[in-house]
Amino acid sequence: MIIQGKTALIAGATSGLGLGVARHFAERGANVALLGRRRELAEKLAADIGGNAIGLGTDVADPDQVAAAVRATLDRFGRIDIDVNTAGYIDTIPLTTPDGKPTDPAAFTRMFATNVVGTFNVMSQAAAAMLDNEPDDDGERGVIINTSSAAAEGGTVGMVGYSATKAAIVGMTLPAAREFAGRGIRVNTIVAGGFDTPSAGDITDEAAVAQQLQHFAGPLRLGRPDEFAAFAAHLVENGYANASSPRLDAGYRLPRQF
Repeated sequence: MIIQGKTALIAGATSGLGLGVARHFAERGANVALLGRRRELAEKLAADIGGNAIGLGTDVADPDQVAAAVRATLDRFGRIDIDVNTAGYIDTIPLTTPDGKPTDPAAFTRMFATNVVGTFNVMSQAAAAMLDNEPDDDGERGVIINTSSAAAEGGTVGMVGYSATKAAIVGMTLPAAREFAGRGIRVNTIVAGGFDTPSAGDITDEAAVAQQLQHFAGPLRLGRPDEFAAFAAHLVENGYANASSPRLDAGYRLPRQF
């Protein structure tokens, strides 16, 4: 699928990976809808990108808000061809507290609602809109790209909750792609390693950063949002990429604990 002239719905687009995707796709000639919890920020960032962008305040965990964002995107641009889901957050959720008590499950429930249910909500609404598209010359109606993490396959201490949510996103990929087999929608998930985003900002100590970089095969640095965006663009444009969960991580493997 050619990106130029298409419309991309991007969840989690007000910072980090999602914002990198929005800017990259807009530069490639796509219309972009920036979805984020903070409406004013989403609108400001869209205005900075230009006339081919809109910002929509959206809590992806709320299906009604997602449906409203999809309608607004269709009203503005007429169709949705691409859905990139980066909305989510990381937090420490172990099974037990430091004093050996069970962890309050409310924290896990909140994370699951955003990271997993939120991804499902946007996928579902976007796919329904894509099915109304006329297929292109290759028979394609749309492309969905989700975001997982290296923690899905190798979580460290304290990541029981986060690893579970990111593994769930990988688990949705194949059945979703099979659901749309023959109907022109491809589904892929990027398993991302360490990227220079606000979520990585919690590790600010230089010694801690240097220690983490030892777990990269190379280059020995955090990834850039534009590198993630370029990889997402490749998955859109490569019509043979489907039902896959490729890693983008410079060979990073999480240690037993930070």
